[in-house]
Amino acid sequence: MVTVSPTNAAIEFGVLEPRESWLMSWIPFLRWTPTSPQKVKEAEENLLKYVKTESEGFHVNIGTVNGEECRIWTRKFGLEEPGRVPLVMIHGMGAGLAMFALNFDSLAKERLVYAIDLPGFARSSRVNFSSDPAEIEDQYTTCIEQWRKSLGLKKMNLLGHSFGGHLTALYALKYPQNINLAILADPWGMTERPSEVVPRRNIPVWVKALASVLQHFNPLWGLRASGPAGPWLVTRWRPDLIRKYEDLLGTGNSSLISEYLFHCNGHNPTGESAFHRLMTGFGWANNPMLPRMKYLDKNVEMKVLYGSNSWMTHLKENDFTEAGVEAAIGVEYIED
Repeated sequence: MVTVSPTNAAIEFGVLEPRESWLMSWIPFLRWTPTSPQKVKEAEENLLKYVKTESEGFHVNIGTVNGEECRIWTRKFGLEEPGRVPLVMIHGMGAGLAMFALNFDSLAKERLVYAIDLPGFARSSRVNFSSDPAEIEDQYTTCIEQWRKSLGLKKMNLLGHSFGGHLTALYALKYPQNINLAILADPWGMTERPSEVVPRRNIPVWVKALASVLQHFNPLWGLRASGPAGPWLVTRWRPDLIRKYEDLLGTGNSSLISEYLFHCNGHNPTGESAFHRLMTGFGWANNPMLPRMKYLDKNVEMKVLYGSNSWMTHLKENDFTEAGVEAAIGVEYIED
C-alpha cells in the first residue's frame, strides 16, 4: 500500500520501483533475467542488515523527466544534528546506495546522512533520458536539485563516487549556492581520452575488432544477457570488490554483494544507457570535466579523493590550478 508523508507530499512509502511491464508482472517465467522490483528491495535490505545505524527508506517524487514520473529512492541514516550540514551520497554507474554500506556507520555518527539511488538505477524510476549528452547532464543535475528542494534541504555536503562524482561536479558548477562541501571520490570523466594509448602488451587483431563492436553496447549488457548466471558473473568479474565487504558481512556472506549488483542492473538500463551516451571509447568522457572546472564558483570548497588502486586518472592539486580553477580544491590519496 502506497502512503504519503503527512508532512511532505513528495515523500512516498510503499512504492516499488523500477516498474515492470504488465507482461512481466503477470507472466514472470518469461523473464530471462531472474529479477523483479521485490528482489531489488530484498537484496538491498539483506545487505543493509549489517549496518548498525538505523535508517528510514522512502521515495521522493520529484515530478517528471522527459514527461515520465520520476521517484528517487532515498535512505536517511542517523539523526539530525543542530548546526551540522547533512551529507548526501551518490553512487557510481551500475551501483546503488547500499554499496556505501561500509561507510554509513562512521559517517552517521556526526551528522544526518542521506543516500540516493540515481534515476535509472537500482530502486529509483527507470525514466528515459535524452539522447543528447548535454541534456542528459542537465537532466541529472536537475533531478538532484529537485530532490533537494523536495526535502527542504538548504545546504548539502555532496559526495559522489565515480559517475556520482561527475554529477557532483556538475551540480557544484550549476548550483554552487547549495554546496557546503563537494566531495569527488574517484570521479569518472575528469580528463580527455589520450590521443595515443600504448597497450602493455600486443593485442590480437580479433580482440581489437571485438572491442570496436562492444563499445557500442551498454557497459553491463553482458550481465543481463547472462540471465541466471548473472550473480556468478559479478563474482568472477569483480572479486576484489566482493572481498572489500568480507569484514562487514562475515565469512560466506559475500554473495550478498553480487546478488545486490545483479538485481540493481537486471532491469531496464535507462541510467546505464544515459551514461553510455556520455562516453567515448571504453570509459572516457566525451566532454571531460577538468576543462569545465575553471567555471566553478571560487567560494565552493571541494575535495577530490582517490583510492590507491583506482583505475581513474589521478589528478593533483596543480592540475586544477593549471586548468584555471580558483576555488579551494584539496586532493587526497587513500590507501586501500
